[in-house]
Amino acid sequence: MDSTDRQTILIVDDEEIIRDFLSEVLEDYDISVACDGDEAIDKLRQKKYDLVITDLRMPRVPGEEVVKAAKEIDPNTKVIVVSGYSSLYTVSQSVNNGACAFLSKPFSIKELMQCVTSALEGEQSC
Repeated sequence: MDSTDRQTILIVDDEEIIRDFLSEVLEDYDISVACDGDEAIDKLRQKKYDLVITDLRMPRVPGEEVVKAAKEIDPNTKVIVVSGYSSLYTVSQSVNNGACAFLSKPFSIKELMQCVTSALEGEQSC
């Protein structure tokens, strides 16, 4: 399968180690990365992504804005929010903004893969 046949994922996180980790774990997909919400929104305007995985707390433009922009630009884009700051409010806010799933950091590779697979297969949540 060449890169044009692979599903596309945009990884958005201000921590390089997280971007690198997710890119490595999801190497079977066509991966793009953004270091903040501002860069992510620019990339979303330039290319169609099947899935966006975004951190919630980032400098300049937070993950909530990435979720909203992704859904406004293409309502079919699936969004998974990951955060080390999960509360009932942040989870419900993310889902209300259009995220299909919320993963609390730290999460396992198994949890991540189940969530990504569920999102890309069109299931509501993981």
